[in-house]
Amino acid sequence: MALTLDTIVDKTFTELNGGDAYDRNEVDDFLNDILEEMENREKETESLKRQIADLTEQLQAAKAEASQPKVSIPTELPKVERVTEGYEVVLNKAQSLYDDIVSEAKVKADGIIDEANTEAANIRTTAQKQITDLSDKLASLRKQTSDYYDQLSRVIERQNSSLLDLKKLL
Repeated sequence: MALTLDTIVDKTFTELNGGDAYDRNEVDDFLNDILEEMENREKETESLKRQIADLTEQLQAAKAEASQPKVSIPTELPKVERVTEGYEVVLNKAQSLYDDIVSEAKVKADGIIDEANTEAANIRTTAQKQITDLSDKLASLRKQTSDYYDQLSRVIERQNSSLLDLKKLL
């Protein structure tokens, strides 16, 4: 049963003894439901934390892989001495083309890395927000459960006191 804060706040129990007591089984069942929901949310929070860690690892691996050149390409073509003028023109054009290709590849790689970093940051931000929201809800549920236990304890104390007074009168 998925509990919400409204479900907890609006919960009513069968009153016994003219409204001085509640059905203990109903109260116990409801408290068990609250504990189960808190456990489920803690598991969900842990799962989200593991997903963030996995995504962070994947991002680091992708960064490391992207920074490693796949093929060793010489930065300059060797100069051939005493070649005819035609060969020299071809070699210069090849060098220029090579430089253009390497430059374009670097720009594309940087773009891919930036896009991956942005996407990872968005995923991390969303997951952190979900963790924060769930943690806040969990804290609220814990506070409400504690308050409910306190109220229940006071009701039980009043009932015990009333029973003792009634026993003294009899």
